[in-house]
Amino acid sequence: MKKPLLMLLSWFAFGGTAHANDDLLYRSSVIVTGDREETRVPAIPQGFELAAQKLTGNPDIAHNPAFASLATGAPVMVWSYTYHDRMFGTPIHDEQGTRDRPFDLTFQFDRKRMDHAMALLGEMPWLGARPKLALLVEVTDMARSYMLAADGVHGSDLRSSFEDASTRFAIPIIFAKEADLSAIAQDKVDAMSHESLARLQSRLGADAILVGHLDWETNEPGWHAVWRLPLGPDGRKWEVAGVNFDAAFRSAIGGAAKRLRPTK
Repeated sequence: MKKPLLMLLSWFAFGGTAHANDDLLYRSSVIVTGDREETRVPAIPQGFELAAQKLTGNPDIAHNPAFASLATGAPVMVWSYTYHDRMFGTPIHDEQGTRDRPFDLTFQFDRKRMDHAMALLGEMPWLGARPKLALLVEVTDMARSYMLAADGVHGSDLRSSFEDASTRFAIPIIFAKEADLSAIAQDKVDAMSHESLARLQSRLGADAILVGHLDWETNEPGWHAVWRLPLGPDGRKWEVAGVNFDAAFRSAIGGAAKRLRPTK
């Protein structure tokens, strides 16, 4: 393994290569406590799983029976790693110094070794540009129902969470503006024709459109989310229940990636 690079290393460290954008697909980040080997090494299998999900577009790749043994051997696939102090700018005020501070630990995995590992799993890297995904999401929380819009008063934390899921799976997302959604009645989103959805998708400059409902369920408790790609190759729904909205949006973007990725 290469010597760890300095903290706060520029994201452009790999920008000079011919495959700079693809290099991002071989990269993942996890949160660890302290910048030391005893917390770094155990985090590598998790980082490997995240990178494998992003590289292949398959959120369920860890369910492959061969995955666990490959994850155990993942340390040899790490090309480099960097740390970023999540409390950067906050003075160290305890006797342990940085030992208990949270860090973003970013792994860059070796391309050839990762590609070989994916081949052993029967998967292939999904390289090049990813489809831009427009979001048409109705949210019902304990106080109101609304459509999630780029410029909406409500849902800023939900938009941020969606953007995190977008980064996790390398799927660009587009939120419609309220003006785009003003003519849509919330109770008729599921009844929108393919023609209307295609027009909205085109107006937003997207390659696909995701329709979803996010409802707070007090009896579960948690969020119940139902997602579908009505114009995609598989129009069937998928859903998740009893989760926080971060997990709900990972289900949304991960499920979309799995259905939009190239077939073998």
